[in-house]
Amino acid sequence: MDDAGRGTLPNNIAEGDVRWLLDYMRRRNLTVATSRGYYAALRRYLRYFGNRSADSIKIMWPDDSRPNVDWLTPAQAKELLALPKDPVDEMIVHCGLCLGMRRVEILRLTPDSFHGVYVDILGKGHGAGKPRRMPYHRDTQAVLSRYLAYRKAMIGCVLAARPSAAVPDALLIWVRGHAIHTFGEKGTGIDSRLKKLAVRIGYPALSSHTLRRTFGRAMFHSGIPPATIAKMLGHSSIEQTLRYIGVDMDDMTDAMRSFILRCGAQSTMEV
Repeated sequence: MDDAGRGTLPNNIAEGDVRWLLDYMRRRNLTVATSRGYYAALRRYLRYFGNRSADSIKIMWPDDSRPNVDWLTPAQAKELLALPKDPVDEMIVHCGLCLGMRRVEILRLTPDSFHGVYVDILGKGHGAGKPRRMPYHRDTQAVLSRYLAYRKAMIGCVLAARPSAAVPDALLIWVRGHAIHTFGEKGTGIDSRLKKLAVRIGYPALSSHTLRRTFGRAMFHSGIPPATIAKMLGHSSIEQTLRYIGVDMDDMTDAMRSFILRCGAQSTMEV
């Protein structure tokens, strides 16, 4: 409230300040339970000083059916994309944040998965996994080109010193000594890289799920139909998608505010 130019002395906080704070918590994507706890603490604090400005506000708290999920705000997502990264980190972030891939799907990529305008993704499931096809993001080709050049240079250095070295099919590789390695199936290599990026943007726990949910929420808030988002995420139902990206009553209220269909003329009734 201080940063917004609003007073913080308990006797000076008015109903408008309380409503501003409620809206601020909503925009921060706090869960309903967290927001209710903060509001209850604020009301007790104000009452202690004889200020009843929060008592007159009637709040219809929405049902909070979200699981314990996290995502980046638009500002955090933009900061992460703009952050200087090596080509490996850039590729990982792009696949999760801009193409909505799971960690295992990133690990299953090969250079041949990319076809100029779309990428073939092998999703969850036994064997090779359930396939789906994703159109390129506007930055995909540039990110891929930078990574492939970096990958080629790594392979070239190893083969120059050890021509018999095996070159894996996997897209993501790393080099130690005169050997080329892939990221393990458990995905710990990706996790450790994301944790380091999280520290750089001041985010507590960045994971591939964080990136993927942020992708889904950005699509939802851009007005993309949930059925389309479900297909892009490889989900079997719209309900699964809405739960996964944490859509709650606040999100649905925002969607209704931007709904383009309006009534024409008011209806008339003859009695």
